[in-house]
Amino acid sequence: MHKKKPKKRQLLILQALSDLGGEATIKQIAEKAGLNTNGVSQSLGVLDHYIICLGGKGGETRWMLISKI
Repeated sequence: MHKKKPKKRQLLILQALSDLGGEATIKQIAEKAGLNTNGVSQSLGVLDHYIICLGGKGGETRWMLISKI
């Protein structure tokens, strides 16, 4: 399946995750990107070509970067 180019907000999230070492919680990603946790949480769901969920609940859910942009 073809990867869609991420939107600006999604790029901010992917960059924040990368800056955090490629693995972080929603709260950490939101803080690094300067965004709210709800918005980050919603955006993470559509970035499945780039990240995977490692588990957790709410803002403590961990995500890992698996592909470059």
